[in-house]
Amino acid sequence: MESDGFAPHVIVDTRGMFCPAPIIKLSEAIRNIDPGNVLELVSDDPAIESDLPAWCRSTGHIILDAFRDGGDYIYRVRKKDRRGPAEKEKTSEIQR
Repeated sequence: MESDGFAPHVIVDTRGMFCPAPIIKLSEAIRNIDPGNVLELVSDDPAIESDLPAWCRSTGHIILDAFRDGGDYIYRVRKKDRRGPAEKEKTSEIQR
């Protein structure tokens, strides 16, 4: 099922896996994509509804989209920029 224009560069299917495996697989996969690219995670583990947002808060990656398709939870996550917040702030000041 396609949703709102966030086409994923990589799809990680973790159906049949339970906490913490979906987050471990997501973490491994996101290392292999470029900053700004989108990864889709498909899970049937209800714990993903709390685990994924917490993981994104701690890592800085951004949830773009989240929806259900039957018994599956589908999340689209954009990989964070390599630069930290302080460096981004400096760049935006320079551009002003």
